[in-house]
Amino acid sequence: MRFKQKLFAFAKAKMKMMALQVFFLLFLYNFAIAGNTLSNEGNFKSSFNSINKKLFTPKSLYFLEKAEDILITGTVVDETGKTIPGVSIAEKGTKNGTTTSVDGTFSIKVKDQNSIIIFSSTGYTSKQITVGTQKAFKIILNSSDNKLDDVVVVGYGTQKKITTTGAISSITTKELTQSPVANISNSLVGRLPGLFATQTSGEPGNDASTLRIRGVGTFNGSADPLVLVDGIQVENFNNIDPNEVESLSILKDASATAVYGIRGANGVIIITTKRGQIGKPQINYTFNIASNSFTDIRKSMNSYEYASSWNRGIELDRYVVQGNTPLKYTPEEIEKYRTGSDPIFYPNTDWYNLLLKKSSGQSQHNLNIRGGQNKVKYFISIGLFDQAGLFNDFTYITKTFDANTTFKRYNFRSNFNFDVTKSFKIALDISAQTENRKLNNSASGTSRIIGDIARAAPLGGPGVVNDQLVDIDINSNNPLKALLTNSGSGGIRREYRNNLNGTVKIDYLLNKITEGLAVHGNVSLQTFNNQAITNQITVPTYKAQRTADGYVLQPLAEATAFQFSTSGGNRRRTFAQMSIDYTRSFGNHNVTGLIVYDQQKNFDPGLAFLVPQGYQSLVARTTYNYKGKYLADFNAAYNGTENFAPGKRFGFFPAGSIGWIPSEESFFPKSKLISFLKIRASYGIVGNDRVGGNRFLYRPTSYTEDANAYRFGSGAAVGTYVGYTGVIEGLTGNPDITWEKAKKANLALETYLINDKIKIVAELFSETRDNILAQPQTILNTSGLRQPAINLGRMSNKGFELDASYNDKIGDKFNYRISGNFSFARNKVLFRDEINNPLTPYRLTTGQRLGQFYGLIAEGLYNTWDEVNDANRPVYESRPRVQPGDIKFKDVNGDGVINADDNVPIGYSRTPEKTYGISLYAKFKSFDISALFQGVGNVSIGYTGFQRTYGWLNSVPAGTPDYLLESWTPERYAQGLPINFPRLSAGNSNSPNTTSFGNSSYFIADASYLRLKNVELGYTFNPKLVKRIGISNMRLFLTANNLVTWSKVFKGIDPENNIPRDDTNNEEPYPLVRTINAGINVNF
Repeated sequence: MRFKQKLFAFAKAKMKMMALQVFFLLFLYNFAIAGNTLSNEGNFKSSFNSINKKLFTPKSLYFLEKAEDILITGTVVDETGKTIPGVSIAEKGTKNGTTTSVDGTFSIKVKDQNSIIIFSSTGYTSKQITVGTQKAFKIILNSSDNKLDDVVVVGYGTQKKITTTGAISSITTKELTQSPVANISNSLVGRLPGLFATQTSGEPGNDASTLRIRGVGTFNGSADPLVLVDGIQVENFNNIDPNEVESLSILKDASATAVYGIRGANGVIIITTKRGQIGKPQINYTFNIASNSFTDIRKSMNSYEYASSWNRGIELDRYVVQGNTPLKYTPEEIEKYRTGSDPIFYPNTDWYNLLLKKSSGQSQHNLNIRGGQNKVKYFISIGLFDQAGLFNDFTYITKTFDANTTFKRYNFRSNFNFDVTKSFKIALDISAQTENRKLNNSASGTSRIIGDIARAAPLGGPGVVNDQLVDIDINSNNPLKALLTNSGSGGIRREYRNNLNGTVKIDYLLNKITEGLAVHGNVSLQTFNNQAITNQITVPTYKAQRTADGYVLQPLAEATAFQFSTSGGNRRRTFAQMSIDYTRSFGNHNVTGLIVYDQQKNFDPGLAFLVPQGYQSLVARTTYNYKGKYLADFNAAYNGTENFAPGKRFGFFPAGSIGWIPSEESFFPKSKLISFLKIRASYGIVGNDRVGGNRFLYRPTSYTEDANAYRFGSGAAVGTYVGYTGVIEGLTGNPDITWEKAKKANLALETYLINDKIKIVAELFSETRDNILAQPQTILNTSGLRQPAINLGRMSNKGFELDASYNDKIGDKFNYRISGNFSFARNKVLFRDEINNPLTPYRLTTGQRLGQFYGLIAEGLYNTWDEVNDANRPVYESRPRVQPGDIKFKDVNGDGVINADDNVPIGYSRTPEKTYGISLYAKFKSFDISALFQGVGNVSIGYTGFQRTYGWLNSVPAGTPDYLLESWTPERYAQGLPINFPRLSAGNSNSPNTTSFGNSSYFIADASYLRLKNVELGYTFNPKLVKRIGISNMRLFLTANNLVTWSKVFKGIDPENNIPRDDTNNEEPYPLVRTINAGINVNF
């Protein structure tokens, strides 16, 4: 039986061979007929007979049989057994290759049994096998822990991570989506070395973080990094749904950013969105529902404490004020505030509790589909984000509108890739974002309302009585009235923003000319539309009037009908790019080359002179590595903008970098301790065209008409003149104005230790920036005009970064990871044209960090009259009436007088010099948990900016936090009780007896903090269980954001919310929020 089977198989193989020979014979016959005319029939027959004889000889049959390829098949899976589509499969040493199909299967014909097959895919460690006699394989690819085989995004392309020599850090969508926040910038806090992210507001739709890469390098121009999405510059990336993002990279040194030339000095953020993959459609749905609450709200004094403290301030002022100033509140009034027996006329209103909620809702939906075949790949995503603010609903008062702030965003993205041929490929990307924001109609938005709440006295009015807005006076400081009426123009404002973006990319491989050559084209159109609709209305306001029976409410303002007004605008941006690149290996020599031309125009009716903004760039890059261990890159850009004068518009920005991987050397000891070591360095020049000021500063400012522009003769009265109408020039232009120039150097070491379990990247960086635009101060103004700005400023910025991680597992079911990053960046103003007083050189900003606080040095408080009456005590120049409880200041210059000459640098600035993050992750079976701690250091906050909201240093009573109860008094000092503030004072900031409330180190606090930024607990269901209901994977998770903060600042002040308070307009930023979130992620 076995003999018959072998005989049958042998006969079958011979028949296949005979059929193949006949096929070739017919092919040659047809070819000959097509290539010869009838007149050559004889020659053809001769040729045919010759071919026939050679073809059917036994020797020829043997060679045909030996030339048959070997067909192998198989499946590629990961460690969990899940199939992997799109894996690249190549026969080593040939151009023969294929990819796995949607179910991870493959088939490929190889030369012989000695053929070596290489399997590779992004995120997995490559694997190679020798065919041998086996015909079917199951290939298991392990996840790439060290990620040396990963490809990272660089300027105008991608590069293998192991061969990069620039300073680049990146994160993936998994990390971005761990934080349940409205925008991407807030997800980045604490996650990347070198990225300083500060969130200064929690207001819905206005809560994005300010991002700085390696600190700040300019004191006048913009310090914002350049942001690109899929290679296209964008103004705002915070409107992108994080679920659309594949990866986000920050480019930090000159080697990485030089290709962006005039726009690269502040670093670059590159976002790459998800694209289709070969495989069956994968449908993913994510739903989040959350509750928001303020991270911290200060506790104010009640009316009894407030009135008593005010009187106490007057009593303490009597020490130095002649006469007996009457107290503001009588004992009877104070008693009524204490007992609350007359709440209408002696109210005790907690304005925070009245106007603000304990919590509000937030939700997010995202649905995306990803898949594709050999010719077409696609990714489609739709998303919705909905967030409500934390103002209470007062519709029962307004009858028509809710003044709470809300924010909604709708996202759509579709990315299609078409492989027209093996050489010609097209990508079509379309994205859209629609934002709807509702807020109160206050001129300064919610910041004015928050400021009014902070400065409102608890006894300033009852707020709401019988569902009516009740005030004590038409001109009172009532935050509820500010929220609902805005001085008679209340209502709401709705803002609509719509962005539509379309991009077409073309790639054409020119391997027929030479292997590795390709050309690319890219055109993009971005459109922006914004519209605001304001609904104004006057809400009825009442005043309580006492009567014999109690009280009545008398109208202060009558209701009016809604009034509508609209505003808006449209603009667009176009982008075009052409490039050619070359990638080739010659033995151990690997080279790449790139040349790019691109241009961009921004069309905006609001631009000066209606001239579009424009950029043009010519970029070149070449990279070289030998055996993957000696690395060199050179990048250069020649680009410019219309914003400068002809001849000054274009600049050349070169950068070079080198690298060495000692661990690849033969002499390097092969050990488990150090598995990888790389050293790299870079130096280059980049620019910043956003220098500050108006556009076209090289031109004189626009001529303006003035009724008295020219003055001749004399008027009727002696010494007067006759003015004639004309035009005048406001500011002379400076044709030499140009961009800022940053010279950057970087030195780095990368290493992997203990079988790649430990990863460490350490970097040193230095930057010197010249040509910072500044107004000269030491040039005499002899022309009668303001001097034009000049590129005369200089700054330096130096620091280091450390990024480390440890990955390991215990057994097969418990995996864990610990990672951390630390960044330090200290800047210094090297030159800023200033008027120097040789007696007080320490008052110059030159030589100091940018934003450095200045003030008097506090040496404690005067606690006794003996200290005050000391003859050796310095005299206070502006407010000489010193008494116990006032701040004791240092006489810096020793002249015996405390004045402005004693102001010196104190503390730090509001921009942190240190930032760090610590990430923890663990997974046990189906459970996973992660935590992110984030903090900053070397940063100060100035309490003097809270004068109107943290004391009553003005003529209008202001709200006061309860910790002012720990201000200095003779009793507290005698009893040894804690003292946090100098003595209270009832005078305004200009009174001669308020010596303590200027800028001083007493009111400069350490704003360093450590925050539990994010915690997530997840559970992934067994795939076999959910597969029964058509689900391939399902995960439930709980997330908390901004959970706990440790800092030294007073309660009620978030240390991250560290911006100057606007005391003139009584503004304070909307507090940051804590988010508790529950979500589900499902894959179909």
